[in-house]
Amino acid sequence: MIMLIKSRYSERIIFTLLSLLAISFVLSLFVMQLAAAIIFILWLTERNEEKKKAFDIITSFILIFGLVRLITIFLSEYPQSSYESLYKEALFYTSAVAIPFYLKSLEKKKVLGLMFVFILGAAIISIIGSTRFFIGEVERAQSFTSSYTVFSGYLLTAFVSALFYPKKDNSFNQIVLWSIIYSVLFLGILTSLGRANIAIAILFFIISLVLKQIPLKQFVLLTIIIAIGFIIYSVRPSETIGQRVENITYLSDRDIIWQGAKEISLKHPLFGFGPRTFQQAFPFKEKFADKGIGGWHNDFLQIYFESGLFGLISFILLLYLVIKTSISQIRNKKTDTELKFLSASVLASVISLILSAMVAGFITSVVLSIVFVFLISFLSRIDFELHLTQIN
Repeated sequence: MIMLIKSRYSERIIFTLLSLLAISFVLSLFVMQLAAAIIFILWLTERNEEKKKAFDIITSFILIFGLVRLITIFLSEYPQSSYESLYKEALFYTSAVAIPFYLKSLEKKKVLGLMFVFILGAAIISIIGSTRFFIGEVERAQSFTSSYTVFSGYLLTAFVSALFYPKKDNSFNQIVLWSIIYSVLFLGILTSLGRANIAIAILFFIISLVLKQIPLKQFVLLTIIIAIGFIIYSVRPSETIGQRVENITYLSDRDIIWQGAKEISLKHPLFGFGPRTFQQAFPFKEKFADKGIGGWHNDFLQIYFESGLFGLISFILLLYLVIKTSISQIRNKKTDTELKFLSASVLASVISLILSAMVAGFITSVVLSIVFVFLISFLSRIDFELHLTQIN
């Protein structure tokens, strides 16, 4: 029997709190922050020897990245703007130590169940956002407490996770259930009108077909659902969707962002201008058609200009470590079959986030950064079990 981390609190309490976190990401920012804060406070009361056992290399790389960010806050050209990061990004780092710890205290069944809760919660939120779009309440699908950008990125991770999530069997009931989940999640991504995320979702759907994650019966059912969806849409087509399709090559001012990036690329190469300094550092703000742009719309540019080469290298190393860890788990013959699929699910989701980060961002987003921590915590849990298996 594998000896997991021993928490002071019952498995039921921990699973309930983690489930609350898993369904609250864009449903309620307050509930998400509250759940994450409670989880961290509980972690503070845990035994130090158990904390040491749970601490791993992924967590250490997140804290290294955090240390670089902290240094660049104090070296910032615009300290008043950068100081906001001290509290706006704090939840990311507290979650990075607490969530993996508690996942390592849960048995495999609960771990798999938690990922399913995350996917199912996203499907419900997708219905809410899509409904708001179709009744004309919003121009682009979104939840009540998040922007359409965050909403789209969140649903993308859930959709990709769902494609590779370990299914119990290929029974008719399971095929229908997952077909509905896929369809609902993709509808949310589609109605959020994020062209890049729609393309990424389609790409991973094709990959899942090639890798035979979707059985033929399910593909047929999905085709029928899509056909019905198009028929319903044709009755009352959306002008907003039509405009996005007609202007599919429109760059949303990203060409100007890249011009500005080129202009100041060598001004502060080591430590950047400081976190949250786009408004002060960017040279061509007057050229934007959208005057509300407040960031680089690219995580790699954002980290470089905020925290310099040191920040960018630490960020890339963190992503590399996450991908490497998952691939090692998938290739390892000692990894439980269901956990292999779970690791593949997380890997695909993280890659989808990275691709999305080319045109948006997640690592400095209050919500999506916690989604990222939540996902990679599953890799920490799988690695911990593998380590214990090797010892035994």
